[in-house]
Amino acid sequence: MMKRGRKILLGVCVWLLPVGLLGETPAVVSEETSSKQHMEGHVIASFVKSFDHGLKLTLEEEIRSAPSHRSHTTISLGYTPIEYLSLSAGYVLKLYGNQGWNDVNKFLRHRVNVDVTGQVSLGQWKLSLRERLMLDARADEIDLREKNRVDYTLRSRLQASYSIPSTPLSIVGKMELFNTLNAKYYGQYISELRPELGLQWKVNKKNTLNLAYRYNYVYSRDIDVLESGMVALTHSYTHKHIILLTYKFDW
Repeated sequence: MMKRGRKILLGVCVWLLPVGLLGETPAVVSEETSSKQHMEGHVIASFVKSFDHGLKLTLEEEIRSAPSHRSHTTISLGYTPIEYLSLSAGYVLKLYGNQGWNDVNKFLRHRVNVDVTGQVSLGQWKLSLRERLMLDARADEIDLREKNRVDYTLRSRLQASYSIPSTPLSIVGKMELFNTLNAKYYGQYISELRPELGLQWKVNKKNTLNLAYRYNYVYSRDIDVLESGMVALTHSYTHKHIILLTYKFDW
């Protein structure tokens, strides 16, 4: 029984390893760099229902303007066993409006995430650190030598908020890092950096509004495997300036 368990654990670990570690890494025949920047707006509406025993159900819809042209529909279940710790798991249906509407596998993708959040309150301040493991799946036609059918990413977010005395307003600052876990070849890397600063207005017990600015640095590697088996590698850098408007309703 012990040997069988070890074999299963070894199999899972091998499955999670980056592809580049399982096979020979191809040589790079050419290497280029591209860079661009743009502005976009995100509108987010979330509805939260709290239950007994620290359970919480969240439904959320996020719309992203051009040039992203995307929407994220999320359902998640959270659990707070103690004051300083929260756990949650969620599913996200991602719709890509810039992929055309002829092939459902192109404009629909799926995400599953698991979160662990530590949090503490210090007077007017609230601090939290969240670790999120994400699995992003796609079903469209891709070259598996160049892209993964499922991407694994670890997101680490540090957040601090300050409640302004005698007002319903809070200042909220965030910093988030995206770390690849199974990138194709040439090692893992930080794929996104997201500093954010916003103002939150608690209208009443059930309604909250948030207006924020986010700078989103995105780095990715575009791998093109040639007929010779060598690779043309492009380093892509995107600088996004994002205005976010968020509405939250607590049942």
